[in-house]
Amino acid sequence: MPERTALKHALEDLLGAPLPGDPTGHVNDALDLAGLLEARGYGFRLRDARPKDPHASLWKAVFTRDGRAFESEDAEAALAVCRAALAALSG
Repeated sequence: MPERTALKHALEDLLGAPLPGDPTGHVNDALDLAGLLEARGYGFRLRDARPKDPHASLWKAVFTRDGRAFESEDAEAALAVCRAALAALSG
């Protein structure tokens, strides 16, 4: 849980505003966060990196801007989105 809190605070610092809901814990809130970045000019894609594996999940989130890609993978879609968002905002 401390990692989620630190991730949330880092994103809030970089965005300069409170985050929508709990994007580190809920995928719908993470998608709202992605929408905030899209409004700032980022492209966004989230896909299942293991679509044929019924026993394991691996989500890949990618933000793009100016020809650069910022990616993250995680079993939880919300964490993949948040980590990729942090990379995009930090990069």
